[in-house]
Amino acid sequence: MANTRLTIVMRKDLQLVEGLAISQGFHIGMLALQNTHNFDQKLITLNDKQNDWVPSPYVSILAVQCYEDLMSIGEAANRAKLAVHVWEDTIPSPTFEGQAIKAIIGISIGPDDFDAIKIVTNGLKLY
Repeated sequence: MANTRLTIVMRKDLQLVEGLAISQGFHIGMLALQNTHNFDQKLITLNDKQNDWVPSPYVSILAVQCYEDLMSIGEAANRAKLAVHVWEDTIPSPTFEGQAIKAIIGISIGPDDFDAIKIVTNGLKLY
């Protein structure tokens, strides 16, 4: 499948600084492969869509404005039978300096056919 892509959708309301946003995006992207690892045999077994994606691992990182928008995209992806993984982490609070919060940062969708993902992400802008 030449049009296979992994899409990451992240919240803008968390006001992540650039370096933290990049590292969180990486964590979210790794969710697409995390459940394929066989820890006993130290192997990663990929499904067909992941195998199609690995030779040309294209990734899109898109933005939503808030948690509710993120969950709406995730629900739409689930209804479209696309692989969705949710990433939650502890990050600096965007409103209370010096404090940390636990928050859902973003989701990964795919890897899957990019046209199917684009229908779900409905014109979201790049992060």
